This record gives sequence, structure tokens and C-alpha cells, in this order.
Amino acid sequence: MLARQSFIILILFVAGFSASCQHSRDKDENGRNPIDNRLNGKWDVRSKTDTEEVNGAVKETDRDVYQPGEKTYEFTKDGRLVITDGFGRHQTTLPVQMTEGKLYMGEFRKGKEPYSLTFTATGLEMVKREEEQKDGQTVVEQEVVVLERQL
Repeated sequence: MLARQSFIILILFVAGFSASCQHSRDKDENGRNPIDNRLNGKWDVRSKTDTEEVNGAVKETDRDVYQPGEKTYEFTKDGRLVITDGFGRHQTTLPVQMTEGKLYMGEFRKGKEPYSLTFTATGLEMVKREEEQKDGQTVVEQEVVVLERQL
């Protein structure tokens, strides 16, 4: 009986140790989770759509459509996103990381909403959805960014 309990404890210890090693192996040298390699490189932003729903009904939709090169996202191998606007006139650099297949842009904080990613043959769709209660109503804000890989 004691041997069986010792064996079970040993198995649980090994499983816990393996899980902790895997978690630390997933992080880069700065302690951040690396991004999906398919993101690396430069992307043209084709469109960005912001939608606000109140209690399930669309209240407002704002859609911007961009020309090739007008707005770009460049994901770097060192975990950064370089956003270029106005055909190169403005540039912003943000840290990015991924956790469980979700993309976090900007400084990571608890409760921050990530982007869900859907890859296509030539592009990528990034969707971020935030839901909150305001004055007894359910308000959902959704952002959809459509990207096309630059050649």
C-alpha cells in the first residue's frame, strides 16, 4: 500500500515538474510568450471595422478601407509590432505576445482582451471582442482587422 502511494506521488511530481518546464520553455529570454511564426513579416492592412452592439442590436459601425502600403503591420521575430500609417509618415512600435493562440498587442495586463487570429491562404483576420455592462445593458465592442501579406 505504501509503495503504491509513493508511486502515485512520484507520478504527480513528475507531471507537475514537466508542466512547469514546458511553461518556461514557451517563453522567450525576456519572459514573454513568442508569437506564431506565421505572423512574422510585413502585412498590408486592408480594412479595419469597429462595431458596437447594445443588447444584441448593432448601434454603430465604422469601417476604414486602406490602399496597399497606406497602413502596414510588421511583426518582428523579437516580439514587436511596427505599425506604419500614412504611407510611412507615422510609426508606432508595440510589444506583442501570444498565449494559448491569442495575440496580445501592447503591454500585457490582467483582463486585457486578446485578438483571435484566423489565417487564410494570403491573409489574416484579427478579431478582438470586448463585452461589458453599462446602465443595465450589454455593450459589445468588436474590432476586425483584415491583413494581407506583402510580397
